[in-house]
Amino acid sequence: MAKQTYFFPGGKYPMDYTPPIDGFDYNPPLRDLVNLETATRIGTPSSTTITFQLDNGLKLKIVGTGFAFGSDGATGGTIARIDLLLNDGTTLVQRLEGLNLSLVAFENAAEVYDPGRLEQWLMNRDDTLVGSAGHDDMFGWGGNDTFSGGAGDDLMSGGQGKDTYDGGAGTDYLNFRVTHDDPAAIQGIVLDAAAGTVTDPYGNAETFTSVESFAGTQFADTIRGSSTDEQFMGFGGRDYIDGRGGFDVIRFHRDADVGGSLGVTVNLATGVAIDGFGKTDKFVNIEAIHSTKFADKLTGNAGNNSFRAEAGNDYIDGGLGADTMNGGSGNDTYVVNETGDVIDEAAQGGSGSDTVRSSISFSLVASAKVVGAVENLTLLGTGNTNATGNGLANTLIGNSGNNILNGGAGKDKLTGGLGNDSFFFNTTLSATTNVDSITDFNVANDTIRLENAVFTAIVGTATLTAAQFVKNTTGLAADASDRIIYESDTGKLFYDSNGNAAGGSVHFATVSTDLGVTAADFFVV
Repeated sequence: MAKQTYFFPGGKYPMDYTPPIDGFDYNPPLRDLVNLETATRIGTPSSTTITFQLDNGLKLKIVGTGFAFGSDGATGGTIARIDLLLNDGTTLVQRLEGLNLSLVAFENAAEVYDPGRLEQWLMNRDDTLVGSAGHDDMFGWGGNDTFSGGAGDDLMSGGQGKDTYDGGAGTDYLNFRVTHDDPAAIQGIVLDAAAGTVTDPYGNAETFTSVESFAGTQFADTIRGSSTDEQFMGFGGRDYIDGRGGFDVIRFHRDADVGGSLGVTVNLATGVAIDGFGKTDKFVNIEAIHSTKFADKLTGNAGNNSFRAEAGNDYIDGGLGADTMNGGSGNDTYVVNETGDVIDEAAQGGSGSDTVRSSISFSLVASAKVVGAVENLTLLGTGNTNATGNGLANTLIGNSGNNILNGGAGKDKLTGGLGNDSFFFNTTLSATTNVDSITDFNVANDTIRLENAVFTAIVGTATLTAAQFVKNTTGLAADASDRIIYESDTGKLFYDSNGNAAGGSVHFATVSTDLGVTAADFFVV
């Protein structure tokens, strides 16, 4: 029976060691840190000790009794423990003790096995694994293993055998995913987080405490949560997941790690998902989804849901309730139904050209409701709702109601749709960076609203007077009182602060050509 103990030297993970080992912001298993094929033996081994310099800067010390060597390697001896050390040769990273293994057998195994198989060979009995104060990844492989995660967010995987798990403090993760490659694993897990019991893929009845995250198998898993917040991964198979109480998440983003190549379709209202393998999963009492790097379609329910996608062009409809939606990178579409909805395009480094489809008035301006950059906004339904852009080149589209569209700064494309629509201009004018295009201006129904704090040369707050407007093909003011000019052959709208005097003219919008535009189409507010 071996005991593996993880340490957390100086509170640092391998990526912060001297020298650093890239990619490890957690304490990985032995196989990820030890490769004897590229190691160099330090000095002359004694009858009790052999020390290796690893190519990642760490040292490996093998300790035992009766070590003997011939010209072809070890000829005798028993290994008691293996220490993985920092480059100083004394500070422990991991210790594997209670081995009682033949040095000759170990040397032979190291020659034929890759690091993963060698770790499995070492840990194939009834082992005890003890975590550190940090985030540890622990694998027991064969035998009846006992895990103690300690502090930190730990991953525990027992493999074959009847195992016992105690996650300790932190958000800990019970993982049966590794059984995807094991032909001895023949069934899905049946797990009950409230009872702390699981039947593993080998048919063993196991127990656990203080575990908050669970990963299933390639088979049909049945997973039930508890009254607390938990996370679930079903992977392949037609899984059933019941979150029970708490705020629970199903995570599909790891499907690709074990062969899933599809985006997911998830509907929290119906409790049905098509996973990354194309299999149909069913679930109840789930509040959040973490989807894939492919194109996902995610639909919420009447509760307050949270959605996190990764790459791919995702479609996220939060449904009713105050929902948080994060599409990640890609050209994502968000459906907003409630004032409490939040679009987060920053948390996962969101990129692409994103669109909000909203049944309520909505603004793309950065705020607590819109985090990061969103480019496009379409109003849904028939209500008299409004759309407001930000400093980007936005595309705003109205619905069949009476809408107010305000592109904000940037070169925006505005389409009112049906209804009596208003196009509002209230940002600093610039003929190079802030000219909007109105695609469907209807002189019979639509109006253009001008902010008097921007269009300061227009006196009063009312409908533009006939004396302040001119329509021609030159785009120039005809007299000193002209303030808005419609150039009918190009559709350009100009604001001129000083009439026909030199300077003062700026192009601020474009409508269709040859419209019957008059002063009555403009309203100063």
